[in-house]
Amino acid sequence: MSHDSSPKKLIYMANQIGKFFTPQGHDKAVAGIANHLTKFWPPSMRKKIVQHLSEGGEGLDPLVREAVETLRAKQSDSPTKPDISVSRYPRPRFRPR
Repeated sequence: MSHDSSPKKLIYMANQIGKFFTPQGHDKAVAGIANHLTKFWPPSMRKKIVQHLSEGGEGLDPLVREAVETLRAKQSDSPTKPDISVSRYPRPRFRPR
């Protein structure tokens, strides 16, 4: 996955995901998009796309808007958790014996 998380790139990526799920029908598509963003996007990217929606969501396709709205609702319902997508502790190195 690209690490370019500019709003323009995030919008493009989210809309591409939306195009994949569109043939599944409205409800399944919205759920599928939201599920995909939750599973495969790090918290920092999800936060940026939710922020973009809060600022008007320009460029987001309608199904993607609804999916991101679902993410926003889940974020406000859950207690604040730290973003652990980047750990300040180094990954342990395993040496072959």
